[in-house]
Amino acid sequence: MNFFRFGSISLLLLLAVSTAQAEELKRFVLRGGLQTERLHQRARHFRARDLHHLENTDADVVEMTASDAKALRKEFGRGFSIEEDAKVEALGRPHGQAWWNNPFLDEARARQQAISQPAEVLPWGIAAVQAPEAWQYSRGAGIKVCVVDTGIQKDHPDLAANIAGGRNFVRMGGSVDKTKWNDDNGHGTHVSGTIAAIDNSIGVVGVAPLAKIYAVKVLDRNGSGYLSDVAAGIRECVIAGAHVISMSLGSSGDSSVLHDAVIYAKNAGKVIVAAAGNESGPVLYPAKYSEVWAISAVDKNLKFASFSNFGPEVDFAAPGVTVYSTVKGSGYAYFSGTSMATPHVAGIVALALSAQTNHVVSQTINGLSTDQQGYGFANAYLSVKP
Repeated sequence: MNFFRFGSISLLLLLAVSTAQAEELKRFVLRGGLQTERLHQRARHFRARDLHHLENTDADVVEMTASDAKALRKEFGRGFSIEEDAKVEALGRPHGQAWWNNPFLDEARARQQAISQPAEVLPWGIAAVQAPEAWQYSRGAGIKVCVVDTGIQKDHPDLAANIAGGRNFVRMGGSVDKTKWNDDNGHGTHVSGTIAAIDNSIGVVGVAPLAKIYAVKVLDRNGSGYLSDVAAGIRECVIAGAHVISMSLGSSGDSSVLHDAVIYAKNAGKVIVAAAGNESGPVLYPAKYSEVWAISAVDKNLKFASFSNFGPEVDFAAPGVTVYSTVKGSGYAYFSGTSMATPHVAGIVALALSAQTNHVVSQTINGLSTDQQGYGFANAYLSVKP
């Protein structure tokens, strides 16, 4: 009997060890305040693996198991925080295609298209927000829009002259090269075209064709990243002197580090615009914060997009279905998502700031609730008209 009891205990111990070893490592953000050094020492005791210090903050990003994070949290109690570094995703995709499985984003085909650039067309969304009517008063000159996304194609012929540089926060192999902000996904380039594609007789034209765009790469080639990097990216936008921060990304997870960065940017006088989300549900973060303008999506007929999130946090609606804009490889493609609605509003803000009207005017869409459209459909012309 004792033999079998001993054997059972041994088996349970082996299973416990095996489970602990198999537990997944996750990213956490540590903030220790006055206890920072002690927190770091104890975190290492709990097998935390240092990743990096979060720039311009009092926070550090580490990898550890959820069990170890729970034990560390229990030991310290108040006076510090440890929160999971939630994933964040790009909120737009090629229209009618599976996620990123789009021939428009194939480099060879796009480069072939770039040999002979198509004649400039006016995308329906640019016309719908009455940007051409607004250009007699403002084209966005003197305004910098920070695009927090997958980067921007540096040499896209419809964007290059308006790109004011960039910064990369995506780490590869534990290190980061801040100069590698070129877009390896396509999403950030598409967003940027809607904001500020040049009025140059080729491709498309953006809402604010004389505005400058600054690339902050926080999402990888799959359109995925972490809230801590978004937080660092927001602070970079402020440091870079941007007037508007455009974020076509979102997460269901909240983050004190992210919210602090948003508050920092808001207090610095920046206008922050973000996508509501594409799950037909509640508004995602960072759009959910009161300091951020949350943007929902409508189609050509100003019908609410079936995928668009909604809620009391929504501030404006904008074009987000079958939006034509620039993509990597010097090409052009149709994307849909609240990601596509957001840059329309960011561009309108650029026009308003350049015209010194400093407000965005909208029109109510009949048949849409306040939770779906907020103040209404953003209008560039009314926003800049004296």
